[in-house]
Amino acid sequence: MEYRIATAQDTPHVENLWAYCFEPKEDPFFQYYFTNCYEPENTMVGLEQDQLLSTVHLRQYNINVRGAVLPTSYMVGVATHPAARRGGVGGALLKASLEELRNRGQALTILMPSKAAFYQQYGWELYAHQWVNTMSLEDLRPMTDKSLSFGLLNSVDQWTLLDPVYKTYTARLSGYAERGEKEWKRLLGSFFAEGVNIAVVRNDEGVIEGYAVYRLGQPEIPVSELVYITRRAQRALLNYFYNHRSQGTTIRWNEGLHDTYYRFYPDGKSGHSTMPYMMSRIVDVKAAFESIPVNPEALMMPITMTFGVKDSLCEWNEGCYEVQYGGALTPTVKKVSDTLDGDIDISVEIGALSQLLMGTLTARDLAFEGKLSANEEWLEFFDILYPEQKTYINEWW
Repeated sequence: MEYRIATAQDTPHVENLWAYCFEPKEDPFFQYYFTNCYEPENTMVGLEQDQLLSTVHLRQYNINVRGAVLPTSYMVGVATHPAARRGGVGGALLKASLEELRNRGQALTILMPSKAAFYQQYGWELYAHQWVNTMSLEDLRPMTDKSLSFGLLNSVDQWTLLDPVYKTYTARLSGYAERGEKEWKRLLGSFFAEGVNIAVVRNDEGVIEGYAVYRLGQPEIPVSELVYITRRAQRALLNYFYNHRSQGTTIRWNEGLHDTYYRFYPDGKSGHSTMPYMMSRIVDVKAAFESIPVNPEALMMPITMTFGVKDSLCEWNEGCYEVQYGGALTPTVKKVSDTLDGDIDISVEIGALSQLLMGTLTARDLAFEGKLSANEEWLEFFDILYPEQKTYINEWW
């Protein structure tokens, strides 16, 4: 099978495969996406005998990792026609995409898995989970606040009202998507095209403290994004949904795993679960190390260590690296061998290295899981260099 970046002439075939595997062409999201968002130049396709049988869309984002902003491809619409499945096409498609991203100079990539195990075998690991809360609307009452007023948005140009709330909410997190005017308008445009609603809550000075993205029409009200800068704003949004008891019976909302309000729920025994949300993978080890900063409090005299990185899919990553820390927020990296021979201070799997740099798990956590090997001194050092971060992202495509 041949893998390459799509051309404009491939578009009808890309659309057909998407419609076969995901939404039909008459679906509002399909119409919005292929009219406003689809980019052939950011789509990898697989062809056999001139028949397009697999695709992955490389959506372009800027991801904030430990305070550094990295250009990143969010892989969506990973699809293979059933006629070509179970023949290694999926893995080959992913590798071809990683080679393309490496040529573009991108250090890492992300994707939302339908099944994590499929991607774990290729070096992806989960870096962000979310809480998913499901409750009856009646049960929301003790969790509500009536001190804020409500409003609804109806235009993509109102993105400026949401942006400060999002920026405040994500300010101390890692792994989230930066949103500028282009990203906000694309997102809001898709919401309105699908008939999704956006509610905001304001204080007495008219300042928006939170917003919620939700859909009506079924007994359960799904809330796909709930963002707030105060606890009362979250409670006010729950009060807003409590007022929808004539339009639904239950509510389901997602929020960042860093949120601790669940500790104060009147009944936390049911309706509160975690959702594996986003996976990450390192595209290029050297670029990833040199792009993501360490804890500034850990800066010291220069010290060099040897990393052994295991990557069974991308041979350009496998091998030994000299990584020098000290004097700057990011290390300098030199690959010294394509094999894992010789003295190695730290040995790590490619997926685990991604979780370490993103902040999902510490070196000690990964050593416990058998994903990283180092002596106690290095583990202690790396827990200072790369401390655990609160990770979050809420992009759906």
